[in-house]
Amino acid sequence: MKISPLIFLPLMIIGLYCSKNNEREKMRKQFDDYFKALNEHEIEKILSFLSDDFQLHFTEYDFKIDKNGLVDVLGWDKGVNGVVSYENLEVAGDCIKGIFTERNEFFKLLDIQELKATITYKFDNSRLIVKQIYAPLPNQPSFQENMQPAIDWASTNRPDELNEIYPDNQMQFNQEMAERWVALLKEWRKATQAERK
Repeated sequence: MKISPLIFLPLMIIGLYCSKNNEREKMRKQFDDYFKALNEHEIEKILSFLSDDFQLHFTEYDFKIDKNGLVDVLGWDKGVNGVVSYENLEVAGDCIKGIFTERNEFFKLLDIQELKATITYKFDNSRLIVKQIYAPLPNQPSFQENMQPAIDWASTNRPDELNEIYPDNQMQFNQEMAERWVALLKEWRKATQAERK
């Protein structure tokens, strides 16, 4: 009696489906652990979820940051007490993609409630994040524009501090600069509270 290989086809399909589902669940669990560390600003732990050749790509400026450069960006997020949330998360193939919302003290002091972006995380075979692609949603507020009144005030009232934290009109993204910017913006808001009402 011959047994047709087609008899085993449904079992093979079910096995493949379960295997893919299992892999997606593991990747999602890895992402959830990464995201928890991100919002708790555990920089060393965050780095442990990234591959050695990790790159963060900002599509708006076609600008990339490697794993070493990311340390300063994570420090900035910690210094401004950043919190990120997400919605519409999709797990497909080796990628996780969603809409991410960032809120922090720096934005709040500039009267920016939040910034939203589509972010795609690409994973390697070890479930480490190898690439993060950041694409802002349309019509997001510009913190550069919202900063201008504070810069104008600081250039008159705190010129030395402004020169140190904003040399040649360039932001420096690290924890020390984040904390100094927050302090300066608080001082600016207090000094100009009456005229901003």
